[in-house]
Amino acid sequence: MSVSRYFASDRLNARAQFIAACNALNLDFSSYYAPRDIDDSGEPIIDVARVGPHKAPIVLTLTNGSWVDEGLCASGIQTALLREGLGRIGRNDIALVLVHAVGPAGLSGLGNRGPAISDTSIREWSNHALAAAENRFASYVQETHAPKQDSGGSIPWQARVLCQIADTYFAKAQSISLIDLRTGPGYYGEADLLACRTHSDPAMERAARLFGTTEDPSTPTPHGTPGDLAHGLITALERSDLTAAVLEFGTYSMRSVLSAGSGGVFYPDNTDWREQAWASAQGVIQHVLLSLPKSRQG
Repeated sequence: MSVSRYFASDRLNARAQFIAACNALNLDFSSYYAPRDIDDSGEPIIDVARVGPHKAPIVLTLTNGSWVDEGLCASGIQTALLREGLGRIGRNDIALVLVHAVGPAGLSGLGNRGPAISDTSIREWSNHALAAAENRFASYVQETHAPKQDSGGSIPWQARVLCQIADTYFAKAQSISLIDLRTGPGYYGEADLLACRTHSDPAMERAARLFGTTEDPSTPTPHGTPGDLAHGLITALERSDLTAAVLEFGTYSMRSVLSAGSGGVFYPDNTDWREQAWASAQGVIQHVLLSLPKSRQG
């Protein structure tokens, strides 16, 4: 049966399929909410699930880009991973952490790509939340597990959510690898894997080796740009040994995107495209799992 059935058409169905897949494997997962004045739907904006040991020293995490369309694509891939058995990792020193979010309120501007999203609102999220996340460890030590400040506190709620995720799912990790699943203009159905700069891999050399993003060591590695959610999580993990990459699935040409304005151009309603996206993601994830070095205690 086609894996395209895991690719939902809206946020609620995508989350329902992901949660059902987690429950089928008896996985523990956590849900995170936006403040009521940001999102009064009562629905979680982020769900995080772990496959593998809680104390695994090596963690591979997948995130869902920034926008509704690419979030739906990433959700389908994450659900397919769980349903098709790839989530069962053979090594006991590796955990797979799935950060599931489809256009999360307050993190991506609530909507598809298009004129309805203001660049100002996105910059506000990035600047404020990331600045707070950069100081997250000093704040964490000072608080000594004290109750978090409420939404009126000095730390933006987005940064607090990302810090909670970092503390819960990555505190025991010796090394972390992150892949941000995105969609964008490009050759239809093809996938580009681009290394990202992080504090512990500023030249992207380690990411290029792990993800295989360059064949010629003398050639500069192309720079990938993670979405707001992944960017914030990377910053919240600033003291961690971290490599990162963006896996972006091509949809339509730039000319087609510009002429279409907004809509589903970044998430084609096409079985073949979704099958190809899944096949590309599956190949990359399998490669990374096989390439991850053994842990120091493994």
